[in-house]
Parts: sequence; structure tokens; C-alpha cells
Amino acid sequence: SDSADVITLPEASTALGCRYTFVCGTADNFDVNPADGTDVIGPVSTTNGSTAVVTLAPSAGDAIRCTDIGGSITLEAVAADLWVQVEGGNGIWTDVN
Repeated sequence: SDSADVITLPEASTALGCRYTFVCGTADNFDVNPADGTDVIGPVSTTNGSTAVVTLAPSAGDAIRCTDIGGSITLEAVAADLWVQVEGGNGIWTDVN
């Protein structure tokens, strides 16, 4: 990202096995949204801004947001309505509706 951006993932059922890596290039809101209200971005392990690791559990239709320069995450479509974290999660990511 190079500004406040919103990225919408494709419908998971049409992209099975597909991986996307996202890198937050600025401190602006960088949102990754599922395609619709039934797709879910599964649990995401991330930091809380200090040394602790937290796991987000977004609900169906929830986006994840990074505002941490250099933060990254790789998501893969693994089921008809599910994207999962397969790499990354560095930087601060939050669950947003």
C-alpha cells in the first residue's frame, strides 16, 4: 500500500489455493476485506504493539486493518468461505467491521 487503501479479496470459493501477500507501506489505514458477508478471514496471529502476540478472530464479513509501516500478512483461500493466514502477521493488525 502507498496510502489509505481498501483491498477486497476475491470470493474464496473461486480462488481456492490462491495466496495473496499484503504489505503496509504507510501508517494509513490499509484494509483487507473479504468478498462478501459470508467469507471469513480466519484467525490472525499478530502483535499488539509491544512484545505480546494476540490472535484476532474476525467474524464473517469483517476486514483486517494494518496501520504499521512494514506490516505484512499472507492469506490463502482454503475453503468455499474461508481465507487463512499462512505467513506473516508481522506488524499490528486489527479486526474491523
